[in-house]
Amino acid sequence: MKTKAPPPIAHLAGRATLPLIEAYLEFNHLKQLYRQGWLRVGVPPERCESVGEHSLGVALLCLFIAESWFPEADAFKTVRIALLHDLGEARVGDITPHDGVDRAQKHALERRAVEQILGKLPRGAEYLALWDEYEQGSSFEARLVRQVDRLEMGLQACVYEHQGMGDLSQFFASAQNVMETPPLRALFEELQTLRPPAR
Repeated sequence: MKTKAPPPIAHLAGRATLPLIEAYLEFNHLKQLYRQGWLRVGVPPERCESVGEHSLGVALLCLFIAESWFPEADAFKTVRIALLHDLGEARVGDITPHDGVDRAQKHALERRAVEQILGKLPRGAEYLALWDEYEQGSSFEARLVRQVDRLEMGLQACVYEHQGMGDLSQFFASAQNVMETPPLRALFEELQTLRPPAR
């Protein structure tokens, strides 16, 4: 798993500290962890986004989309789920479909990691329940975040294509497969029109 630096939690080297500081040093690794799918298609490390950057993009999009287009959604809950959805990657890395890890195993690894990170915090069980909700798609908000997660990937693919990183059609195809709601389908169709012409 390619990263910019080792996990910051290693700096504690077994020393005890406040739970919030420990949790921060855990999730700070999302800033060090490259999105592995981009590296796999040739985006150089110096241009490759981190999981932390992706998660910020998803959370901001969720805020804007939930508040503007989905009045039936709980926007606060949507943003909370978005902020938590990739947390397990802080320990297990950014496992992609090309890594040969089946869905159930990936889920188990990430859930254990999320439990360990959030278990330090006073409201950890509440946050873990939101993460579970995302994984299970058991609420409208969770399903909305899942779509926005892929939408953000499509938007980043468009940026990379305009920066000369090649044809990233596979990422658009993957994103298109999960667009369930008409507003997000329409947004995704508009995004497709913004892609640079094929060379």
